Amino acid sequence: MVKEKRLSPKERRLARELAGVAAAAEKRARLLARPEQERREPRIENVPAAAKEARASENPTSIYGLQMEWCPLRSDCDGAWSWGQERKWPDKDWEDTIGPALSDLAKLTWGEIVSQTTGGNERHKKHHDMDVTVIADEALARWIERGLEEYDTAFRFRLGNKPRLWGFRTASKFNIVWWDPEHKIYPVEHK
Repeated sequence: MVKEKRLSPKERRLARELAGVAAAAEKRARLLARPEQERREPRIENVPAAAKEARASENPTSIYGLQMEWCPLRSDCDGAWSWGQERKWPDKDWEDTIGPALSDLAKLTWGEIVSQTTGGNERHKKHHDMDVTVIADEALARWIERGLEEYDTAFRFRLGNKPRLWGFRTASKFNIVWWDPEHKIYPVEHK
């Protein structure tokens, strides 16, 4: 009988990372392999105001000096996830967590927001972009079903140990898509 070698924590972490990279590549391939006729045309929900002026003193391609705005119009509030959570956030979650957090974040610029870190000794970004190919399969399918495939990058706010608020950015505006109080849209092992 051959005894299997037990992997060290570092080897297990590397194996998980490699598995994640392989899964992301497979998701990306499935997404890109869809026939062209299945892809949806982008929809415009809000017609921009006619009178807009360029900011001559700022880098016009950077949003980092702009104050964060948010919008709930693209929120996915229909039905429930397979893990039993309703997609429509409870009023209590909005009043206690989501609303106050958005109110605080709206006082900051995007540069201030993305520079925030968390994690004690192992510091990492608190709020950041995420490639949609690395989110849970069910969430990716829902992203596409909602007509959001034109956005290949989601943005997520960390609002506590597990709670996340998912959406996408258009210029300085954060468009809310999902409330994820249990960290199921991008599951990770919690210590």
